[in-house]
Amino acid sequence: TFFLLTFPYYSIPPHLGLYIGWRCPHYLWDCFRIGNESKCFCGHLLREHQVISDISVPCHVSQCRCLMFCFIPSRPEEVGEFWLKRRATFDPKAWRAQCRCKHSHEDHAATGSHPCKHHGCCCNCFESNFLCAACDRCWEEHETFFETRETRRRGGRPQGTDTVNNWRRPL
Repeated sequence: TFFLLTFPYYSIPPHLGLYIGWRCPHYLWDCFRIGNESKCFCGHLLREHQVISDISVPCHVSQCRCLMFCFIPSRPEEVGEFWLKRRATFDPKAWRAQCRCKHSHEDHAATGSHPCKHHGCCCNCFESNFLCAACDRCWEEHETFFETRETRRRGGRPQGTDTVNNWRRPL
């Protein structure tokens, strides 16, 4: 069976006709459904972005340079680190997705290849030190998709009442 991590507050009702998902481009299934409380690489939530079209979702937070919502995991469960919450000293508000350079996504530029902004670090792009909990692939192999029902239908993906929450990946 297929593992799909969903949280009730992450969902955007499919009857609105727009599906927002995060997946590897060559997969038919979404690894995550994206909703208003999902975090962008820029550090702001989807609800702080304006969905203009499927290729234009800029951030509306003052002085943020983000031009397109780009999902980044914001909870350890989203990268398969369920055990972290059991640690007595774990602070879920302090957890951030990390790059191989050991700096968080917030220490990297929100645009382009996401080079590290930390003084003295020569990392020129964000490379995740974690894997997707749904497909075991790196963050950088994924894309955030904004799709209409018709786009999903043409791509062979579930739409309407056959939502991603009920779909199973072939073995």
